[in-house]
Amino acid sequence: MRDSHLVTALREQDLKLVDLASRLGVNKSTASRWARKVPAERVLDIERTCGIDRTVLRPDLYPPASPAPVPESVS
Repeated sequence: MRDSHLVTALREQDLKLVDLASRLGVNKSTASRWARKVPAERVLDIERTCGIDRTVLRPDLYPPASPAPVPESVS
């Protein structure tokens, strides 16, 4: 089963794995393997060429930013 993070993000931009492969100059079979897990060394390339945020592609490596803590008011 494919990790839908990449496929879903591509679909939201009306792109397919073949489009990703073409943009990055790799075989479609290579891009298909990335549907399971995007290699760490390709995350930034995909973010740059397709506009898919790195936190979507590999949240294990790039966790979403936590909201800044609200300072307690001093009374």
